[in-house]
Amino acid sequence: MIKKYNTLSNNELRVIEEILLNPKFELSLLIKDGRTGSTDQTTFKSRFKRLFQSKNILGRVFFNIQVLIERKFFFKEEFTVDRDSIINELNKIDVIELKPQRKGFLDIFTDTDVEEVEKYKLDVLIRNEFNIIRGSILNSAKYGIWSFHHADNSINRGGPAGLWEIILNQSTVGATLQQLTPELDGGLVIDKAFFNCHWSFVKNNKLVKEASVSLLLKNLRKLEEGNYTVEKSTVYYNPLYKVPTLSYMLKYIFSFYYHLIKKAIERFNNKIFGIRYNCWTIFIGKGDFLNATLFRLKPVEIPKNEFWADPFICSYEEKDYVFFENYSYKTKKAKISCGLIDGSELIDITDVLELDYHMSYPYIFREDNEIFLMPETNDNNRLEIYKCIEFPNKWELFSTAFEGERVSDAFFYDDVDKQKWLFINKETNKYSTGDNELYIYKVDSIKLNKIEGHKENPVIIDSRTARNAGCIFDYECEDYRPSQANIDGIYGRALNINKIKKLNIDE
Repeated sequence: MIKKYNTLSNNELRVIEEILLNPKFELSLLIKDGRTGSTDQTTFKSRFKRLFQSKNILGRVFFNIQVLIERKFFFKEEFTVDRDSIINELNKIDVIELKPQRKGFLDIFTDTDVEEVEKYKLDVLIRNEFNIIRGSILNSAKYGIWSFHHADNSINRGGPAGLWEIILNQSTVGATLQQLTPELDGGLVIDKAFFNCHWSFVKNNKLVKEASVSLLLKNLRKLEEGNYTVEKSTVYYNPLYKVPTLSYMLKYIFSFYYHLIKKAIERFNNKIFGIRYNCWTIFIGKGDFLNATLFRLKPVEIPKNEFWADPFICSYEEKDYVFFENYSYKTKKAKISCGLIDGSELIDITDVLELDYHMSYPYIFREDNEIFLMPETNDNNRLEIYKCIEFPNKWELFSTAFEGERVSDAFFYDDVDKQKWLFINKETNKYSTGDNELYIYKVDSIKLNKIEGHKENPVIIDSRTARNAGCIFDYECEDYRPSQANIDGIYGRALNINKIKKLNIDE
């Protein structure tokens, strides 16, 4: 169910492109709205009319003005796909135009409409057009009509997508992929995802729509493999959200410009006075961290124009070293450094690996009595593994993988059957971050000659748990994976410890 081609957004075009590129999918039919005139809800005239018929005129006016400001001056729309080539492909596909009856916000389809669609024997209809759909067309495809509600439909129904989460100080923005039923935003839940909440509505709205593309494509692949399940939506107890009233809009506008001014002040203070914001550092302690009194630890002293992060310990010749990300506020990029642990301090700090691009997350490990380093090299658009030639500061490139992809925070894991797995985070497009999606691969060795993706990839689409925060460790004969909680608009807000119950190529 598709809108006018020239109005398709970047995320909608990305979905179409991926479907066209996947040989296991066939885009068989495009359903357009055949109505014209007053039934077109997207025209300026119809929007203007609805505005002045609304009981919330001032709220809508302030909302529309603020959105225009954000889009024009701060978060401009950009396309990451070739729109013209995709539209050329769409022009080769069968099109039918349907004219459902409009009743308020309902689009009621007739039995004749349904018969027209059923001729194509579709597996799925994807909704990018029409309002609230009613009628037996909901069952005209084998697996129904799939549609996004860009929020967690258990706590937020209505819209606008990504705004009320800011106003209500929610830690994440949800996305619900559902099979439509007659209940508004309460369809059968196919899957959900969660993303870190930004302080800008336009940025939030763009984030949740772009990041949700992976959720749809993942579940289309699962459907093709015969792994399709749905759940009933939970009972909804909150109000049906709409464009905020004036008081709520003023609250949002104040919050937006507060954050904007705060960011400007921070940049000024950092540039002029060298004040460090979001300054990460390293703490050193002994024992079991699950039971240790962490609040008693003190940070190591670090140089004025740096922050240190992502520590990994390596024992060498009966001494303990810490490899870490060494970020420079002057160059705006990081190198890999290491230091020797001496009590609660790091001494003999030395630079280990410094290249033309940003490096972090220095995952260090042993394989066949050799030492290897697999840092994050996201800015170089690939995964890189280095072999130690002379410890600790001489390394050579050993192997690479994922050429052309923005990947981060990777590590290896050997299960009880000695099968090697690679855990890695990915950015699927320029609007996403590495915080949202976790991918797992079955690999032959650290040379990465043979890589097999997990059937559920991305296995996690959730900023609360997806991003790796260190390698898997054994505790009381069970395996645990540390991860970041990227919530509340903060990167690295907290640390999670996730128990691994089962891992194979299917689950």
